Amino acid sequence: MNGDIHIQQVQLRQKRNLILFIISYVINNLASGILYDTYVNYLQEVSLPTATSFWAFYGYATFLSALILLLVPKSGYKKLLLFCAASTSAAFFCVVFVKSATIFYLSTLLALTGVQLHFIMLAPYVAAYAGSAGGKSIDWYTRTYYMGYVGYFLTTFLGGAATVKLFSSHAGISFERARKLTEYITETTGSTRDAYLAGNRDVLIITGVVTLLSIIPILFIREEKSDYISVDEQQTKKQSLPERVRDILSVLFRKDAMMYLIYWALISFAMGLFTSYYTVFLNRNLHIDKATSSLLVSISYAAIVLFMLFTPFVVKKLGTVGTICFTVLLSIPFMLIIANGNHFGKAMIPMVGIGLFMRAGLANLGSPADSSLSMMLAPKNLRPAFTSVVNFIAGIVSIISGHFTGSILFTTQEGYRTAYYIAAALYFVAALVIITLFKKYNRKEAEE
Repeated sequence: MNGDIHIQQVQLRQKRNLILFIISYVINNLASGILYDTYVNYLQEVSLPTATSFWAFYGYATFLSALILLLVPKSGYKKLLLFCAASTSAAFFCVVFVKSATIFYLSTLLALTGVQLHFIMLAPYVAAYAGSAGGKSIDWYTRTYYMGYVGYFLTTFLGGAATVKLFSSHAGISFERARKLTEYITETTGSTRDAYLAGNRDVLIITGVVTLLSIIPILFIREEKSDYISVDEQQTKKQSLPERVRDILSVLFRKDAMMYLIYWALISFAMGLFTSYYTVFLNRNLHIDKATSSLLVSISYAAIVLFMLFTPFVVKKLGTVGTICFTVLLSIPFMLIIANGNHFGKAMIPMVGIGLFMRAGLANLGSPADSSLSMMLAPKNLRPAFTSVVNFIAGIVSIISGHFTGSILFTTQEGYRTAYYIAAALYFVAALVIITLFKKYNRKEAEE
């Protein structure tokens, strides 16, 4: 009887820890929605070099997050979650209250590290608790991802509307008048521009406060050492550095693995050219007002949830590789629709909205298949090493992509449009790599 009570108590603790993590994850995604929208737009006005190199900072943050995650066996998850909340919140406050180029750089890096660390912590955290919390692990993953996208949707939409509302308040004009002014925000000057920046700052401050509140659910997490390090891990002899390097190289030197890394590098570089700059392009190139541009981007997050429901069906029909190739190639026309939105006249907003919706949906429809393919390329015991290499490559490419946009592509406003054409070409080449070299993995999946 006592044993049953103990098991129930453990299950209750594990379930509560998962729920508290989901709450903190949703708040983290609320911050992410503002970070990739209002924050980037604010940087366009106060620190253009930081804004145009935003994806490079994402790459640096990816490295830092991966390194910090290695501390889990020593510190556990709770302390790292507290760091995520505190660092992200501090970054939002610093970018508003401290006017310094160095602070803009550091704040951007700190904010991205906080949200990225929280994101990459999701998989191991859920894996650590889901087994004893009741229900299937996949259900907990699904709940967390879906709730996270709800956070993205809310703040991307509300952040744009709030910015315009606060702008109108500071400027002493109507919401509609403020909304129209944001269509050509680069042409505003004097008190109007100051009012617009004040509206952005207000949104960033509110986000900083809300992000800080995520510390509350984290403090209620009841963590035990057995949650993040097992007895087997403590008793197993640690692998030496030469052995780990040998394992990684044994994966890398396989032709299929090397070609997958080329494919992933092409996709990662292409994504860095436009995914962080949606609202910048819509607002400053297509002259869609701030509230509407944020709404269009937020709706694309709904596509992510919707399209992922069809992933199992599409993979069953086309296979893993077929699904990846299908989604990559089909994304290209919608990327070009976004880039040429100004040619659709009065239909520009609905057409651009369709382009954003379909591209986001297709990209995420193929994500599970992409992850599955990467795991096919290495034996089970070498998968962690290969995953590390994939993330390392993604970080390197993100940094290169960010410096390319900051130093070359985005030196003129038209560069934000050119980015879509370059990305489309890279997507096409990536699809060719997949379809010509990985056909056998479609058949292999069928055999298995």
